[in-house]
Amino acid sequence: MERERLAAPHEYRLGDTPPESELSAVLRIAATIAGVTSASLNLIDERRQYRLIRLGEAPVDCSRPDSMCAIQFKSDAFVHVRDARVDPIYQNSPWVTGVLGRLRFYASAPLVTPEGHALGTLCVFGEEPRELTAAQRARLTDLAGIIIGLFDRRRAARLTSELAVETQRKQQWTNMLLETIDAAVIACDEDYQITFWNRAARDWHGRTGEDPYRVDVGRRFGLFEPDGVTPIPDADLPLRVVLRDNVAVTGRKMVIRRPTGEPRYLRANARPLHGSDGAVIGAVLAKVDVTTEVTRRRLIEQARMRLTRANAELERSNADLTNFAAAVSHDLVAPLAAVGGFLELLAGEGYPEAAAASAQVVRMREVIDGLLADALAARSRTGSGRDGTRR
Repeated sequence: MERERLAAPHEYRLGDTPPESELSAVLRIAATIAGVTSASLNLIDERRQYRLIRLGEAPVDCSRPDSMCAIQFKSDAFVHVRDARVDPIYQNSPWVTGVLGRLRFYASAPLVTPEGHALGTLCVFGEEPRELTAAQRARLTDLAGIIIGLFDRRRAARLTSELAVETQRKQQWTNMLLETIDAAVIACDEDYQITFWNRAARDWHGRTGEDPYRVDVGRRFGLFEPDGVTPIPDADLPLRVVLRDNVAVTGRKMVIRRPTGEPRYLRANARPLHGSDGAVIGAVLAKVDVTTEVTRRRLIEQARMRLTRANAELERSNADLTNFAAAVSHDLVAPLAAVGGFLELLAGEGYPEAAAASAQVVRMREVIDGLLADALAARSRTGSGRDGTRR
């Protein structure tokens, strides 16, 4: 608990230059209420009491054991001492005995933060005994609350300033990131007025985002359907759909065509932007370049078509080869068989030459069978079956 209390002055930055005019005014009012000429604003840490400001004289710091305010400031109660010389708690204080001062009258209102941490006191004092009324005590307590209010206001202003600086820094970092990425990012408000248009969007569209996103958008920004020919109607543009229907759009394909250069194929995602009350206050669109992907698919399709044509040509060649084998079988093998038969008859009649000729016919038949076998084997290795699959 004490550690948190000691951290509170640092959170309030009370070691910095205080708002002199405001605190001085409060001390003057406090002194007037108490009927004295001396008042101070005392802060107490783990070792000492230091006066943030003192009315009428320069602040004087002292050690915490010597501080009159440090004795009871954490009790969260108003302290009133009519004559410190006869008070058993304060009569031996160096501020009473003459070492640091010769105080008689002493009163203090604790400075307690909204979190319950006692920072120090609003103190009024004098060298003559004095009695305070209940109303005076109440007014001094009110002034202590005003001082805490001043501290809180100052802290809030500082935190707001720091938050603004941090927000600006984060915004600059975000803008730098969005300017760097290779994706077009576009944002607009609920009236279709462009609020953000990054580098990629400028490069791809060849223009800035200063034009409203209202009329004839598809033509002005060169937006087409995936076929690259059909213009996209304004009503079908992702930002229009998002703002009109309060829905997200994902995977919307489109093409950017500019007067010069190659078309750019894109895939777009868009989402609505909502305010704190849930109402749609705008929309954001992100587009990524898929030209390489589209080109790759196109090349694959072209290769597939070439392969289909090659397969058809191979099928035709296989058919020709089959027809050739059939022709060889019919036009060569059959007559050769007849010749062989005649030669066998002649050999039986005692013609020795017929036997030699018959051997050549057999040799010719083996050659033809070998050619047919090679043709059929080649067809089996490179051709297609009847089901169209490779064999």
